[in-house]
Amino acid sequence: MGIVQLTSDAQLLEEVIVKGNLPVTRMKGDAMVTSVENSVLSKAGSANDVLGKIPGITKTQDSYEVFGKGTPLIYINGRKLNDLTELEQLNADEIKNVEVIRNPGSRYDATVKAVIRIQTVKRQGEGFGFNLRSSYYQSKNTDWIEQANLNYRHHDLDIFGSIYFSNMKYIQDYTVILKKRGTQEWTHNMNSFNDNLSKILEGNIGFNYQINDKHTLGMKYQPNKQLSSDGSRETYTHVTTDNQLYDEIYSTANNYTDDDWGHEINAYYNGIVGTANIDFNIDYFQNGSREYSNVKELSEKYEDRDVHSIGDVKNCLVAGKLIVSLPLGKGTLAVGSEVTYTHRNDDYLNEENYVPTSYSKLEEINAAGFAEYSQNFPWGDWSVGVRYEQDKFDYFENNQHIDEQSRTFDNVFPHLSFSTKWGNIQTQLSYTAKTVRPSYQQLSNNVSYSDRFTQQKGTPTLRPTIIHDLSLAAVWKWLQLSLSYSQTKNWILYWGELTEEDGSQTMLSYRNWNKSIPTFSAFLSASPKIGCWSPMIGIGVKKQWLTVESFSKPFDMKTPVYVANFNNTIELPKEFIIGLDANIQSKGAYQNIYIEHPTGSINLSVRKSFLKDALSVELKGSDLLDTNKDYYHLYSGDYNIYQKNSYDNREFSVTIRYKFNTAKSKYKGTGAGESQKNRM
Repeated sequence: MGIVQLTSDAQLLEEVIVKGNLPVTRMKGDAMVTSVENSVLSKAGSANDVLGKIPGITKTQDSYEVFGKGTPLIYINGRKLNDLTELEQLNADEIKNVEVIRNPGSRYDATVKAVIRIQTVKRQGEGFGFNLRSSYYQSKNTDWIEQANLNYRHHDLDIFGSIYFSNMKYIQDYTVILKKRGTQEWTHNMNSFNDNLSKILEGNIGFNYQINDKHTLGMKYQPNKQLSSDGSRETYTHVTTDNQLYDEIYSTANNYTDDDWGHEINAYYNGIVGTANIDFNIDYFQNGSREYSNVKELSEKYEDRDVHSIGDVKNCLVAGKLIVSLPLGKGTLAVGSEVTYTHRNDDYLNEENYVPTSYSKLEEINAAGFAEYSQNFPWGDWSVGVRYEQDKFDYFENNQHIDEQSRTFDNVFPHLSFSTKWGNIQTQLSYTAKTVRPSYQQLSNNVSYSDRFTQQKGTPTLRPTIIHDLSLAAVWKWLQLSLSYSQTKNWILYWGELTEEDGSQTMLSYRNWNKSIPTFSAFLSASPKIGCWSPMIGIGVKKQWLTVESFSKPFDMKTPVYVANFNNTIELPKEFIIGLDANIQSKGAYQNIYIEHPTGSINLSVRKSFLKDALSVELKGSDLLDTNKDYYHLYSGDYNIYQKNSYDNREFSVTIRYKFNTAKSKYKGTGAGESQKNRM
């Protein structure tokens, strides 16, 4: 054929625009991944606003829940959040995606039933940058937040810091109807008003240094302090016995909390040695507070009381975690270990001796090891793992070791998952065993004073809850479905026990429910994009099979709870964005609590950006119809409570943000001992 020679020829093509809609939420590995970058969610405001629009995540009064799983651990770039105020400090346009893991594997602590991982946008650039935010809230009271994030980057060194101040007042009205039966039947009708003012100062400073492409290290220090916390309560109580007037009581309670500075330090190393990826973290954590309480009770028929008490708590934690991942065969093997030591002093003093003064100390060592292997096949992806945990708990009272309340638990927690595609449908089936350890407050034997009829304490003999969970998840285009069935043993329930035969005195505490309780949950969501309109519609149901005894009769707690949310984001010209969100929850049962009345809220927001989005202003109205209230009935043997809570949630807010040369930190510390910090 001879010589074939190619010669260059330049042609000028006309502009070609390719349009398409990527799925907002897709399945990747063990997670449901929702893209935020370059979507309408990136203009939602803060990470708090973004999470409220993610399928399967619901916002409660002071936290988030993954539907059917409970409160998740939240990570930002692999670093665990211990304070949800950090979500308000993170701008939506700094988020790349949000991953929701409904059945975490063996590398996570056995107490973790769900995980939210937030990945941020990788910003480039050198020099100094800052991000300022100011928020004003007006309801029945006035609140505000001030925040400044600072960053300096030079080559491979990243230095960052922030300072955050909040001044928040919380108001709550509640009505309580309390019934208890001993040899007499007692009824307490209570109307109460609470308010609490809290001023919080937080900050952080740290660095991240990338030695080369294979090795990175860093450290972060986070001080925080509640500068003041003042609370007051007024209560009117009408007490009857066998339907006859016993007493009329007016009481006031004033509380003041003196917090120590809290300190948290994390240092990490992340690197590749040969074919192994090494992730090492070490953490130190401490905090403390003293709560001073003065309760005055004015009785119409009996003696008045003036009760002074002090609750003094100090916490300390040291933890380390090592994870090594390396290729094995055609898959990846991850092995690791985590060790946590915690120490807590919990003292309660009552000078009038209405309840005994007590000094308690809790020490705990939790040691865990895990192995997890995953491999991809043409027909699907498998992951199998196992985690072993030993938890040694020692309880001291008045410096004496209490043998019967000190225990050691050894548990093995397996995990198995399989994911595959059926045409355009992505699916994942997983099984895992988890546990819920009681908080240190639930384990404390200290008795605290509520009123002349009621005292409260923890239960040092509580056993951890064990949960076996089977979950199925599926994604088709913009539809997402999650199903979960679990068996729960040793569920920790809030419980009241009569301490006097006539029913006049009650001790509120906690107990384990010895029977295994089945639960089921399902959640279906749709998140299409229709022109400038981005809706997210979700419908869910949760059901349990539990029967408790109430006044010597069985009471079924099997009524399912239904939830629905309808979030709408509309993009308008001139960089205006309108958000209209609504949610509702039905009647139903959870544990030994029956929700007596539907509840929900409607929120409206308008956002406008200026100067190429360097400056933004958001106006927002929350709970416009003032419908976000709680109505519940607690059933616990011979002690029952009906309570209605009204909060100061209907408010108007203005948030102004300004950013200059922002460069998001590359910090990769993942933290250690996270579940123990939460228990503190």
